Amino acid sequence: MHLPTLLILNIALSVVVGLTLSYTANRQFKELYLWAGAIGIQALGYALSMLRGQIDDMWSIVLGNCAFAISLALMAEGIYHFQKSKPLRWLIWLPVPLTFVLFSVFIDDMRARLLYGGLLLAVQIAVAIWLLARRHQHTAGRGQYVMILGFTVALAGLGLRVSLAINNTGPETFMDPNHAFNLIFLGNMLSLLLVTVGAVMMVQERIQHALVASENRYKQLIESAQEGICILIDERCRFANERMAALLGVSVKQLLDSMLADLVDHDDQPLQKMYRQAQAPGTTHVQTYDVRLRTAHAGVRWFSISGVGLQWQDQDATLVFLTDIHERKLAEEQVRQLAYHDELTRLPNRRQFIDRLTQVLDLHQQVGSHLALMFIDLNKFKALNDEYGHHAGDQVLIAVAQRLREVVRASDLVARLGGDEFVVLLQGLSEDATCAKEQASQIGNTLHEILAEPYEHIFNDETHLPVTCSISASIGIHLFERTKISAEVLLNAADTAMYRAKKAPTRGVQFFDTDDAG
Repeated sequence: MHLPTLLILNIALSVVVGLTLSYTANRQFKELYLWAGAIGIQALGYALSMLRGQIDDMWSIVLGNCAFAISLALMAEGIYHFQKSKPLRWLIWLPVPLTFVLFSVFIDDMRARLLYGGLLLAVQIAVAIWLLARRHQHTAGRGQYVMILGFTVALAGLGLRVSLAINNTGPETFMDPNHAFNLIFLGNMLSLLLVTVGAVMMVQERIQHALVASENRYKQLIESAQEGICILIDERCRFANERMAALLGVSVKQLLDSMLADLVDHDDQPLQKMYRQAQAPGTTHVQTYDVRLRTAHAGVRWFSISGVGLQWQDQDATLVFLTDIHERKLAEEQVRQLAYHDELTRLPNRRQFIDRLTQVLDLHQQVGSHLALMFIDLNKFKALNDEYGHHAGDQVLIAVAQRLREVVRASDLVARLGGDEFVVLLQGLSEDATCAKEQASQIGNTLHEILAEPYEHIFNDETHLPVTCSISASIGIHLFERTKISAEVLLNAADTAMYRAKKAPTRGVQFFDTDDAG
């Protein structure tokens, strides 16, 4: 093949390969920029050599060959950077000034240039091969071996070049027809392709190796996590760690393709809307809520669920974290019971009753039916305590609470305010005031009668023998409909009516009268 044609092909190939590497490079892989620059400078060297006779020999011979030396130095720099090791710059850059000096001295001696130039380039290529070979066990993949093969092909071409110089069989000028030189330039093209392919493979294999290592680390982290972790696509489980399976009392295999939503307890079904919103495509903020799930080994338990949207295997998915909070919920419920319930009778206490009454009043603003607030006080309860002891008094209070629960309707609210004082909130009475008063009066009289029945099997604190106690109750009722009056004011009105009942001869049931407020 015509030598200038081979030179043009080498130039064109170098430019295309250099631009390709530069285009595919990014900041994470600076070595691709270095290798692209090396190949581009190599193209410059070929171009200067091709202009022999048209430009000064200092440019075409000296600087052209310096370009080849610089190209190999940049190749070595890229290898160092890829291996993340500190470069020995004196070793890789020393041939550049030596090339300049030798080619300046032997600018008119083709044989000497072939010999000394070939040896210097051979040293640089040997350094590149050594750099790759010394770290081959620490570099993943086969790209490094392809690059070594490419450098070896180039080294073989330089060996042929040096052989021509030693045997004095080379051409008189660089452009003279010579089959050996044709072979060298063809070898250079093959070497360039192999080195480029090897470089791209090395970077790609490093990315893949890093991804695999990252996946393994995340998998190890997920498997060792104390939280249950799963990935849902269209609400179905596509991945779950062992902890997730253990929390739900099933195997990972059983979880796969199942719907976590199906495990939600019936009482928490309204949370399904929130649960689905957490899985909406494009949702990036974490949504957390508490829900009861049915487990295979421990029944219904409380869990905290956190969900955030992500892309998994090119699909919209939800990353779900599951934490067992059952014991915490039980503790919170116990604290809530202590804060809002009477410890002795287990009825709501004054605090909870006021809160509930306030809520009922807010909701009742648009309703026409009447409400009735009953204030109940036990008569001569102190005398009972003095005669039989406080333990006996406590037994009576527990019995009173039980009787109140049995009489009032499911929609009504019973509470103990403290001591021997109880309250009942009657809801859903008639819209007609007279009828509503009759309903409240009927319930009040029933309560008065049932509370007056003897209390049997009450143990005397001193004798520890069962006794039968008889007490009565005074009941005040405040009947009202839609009102913006506070719960405390309503309670005081019922309390006022109760005191009027206590003063009445029968000590029965009395309704609040506006005259009482005066």
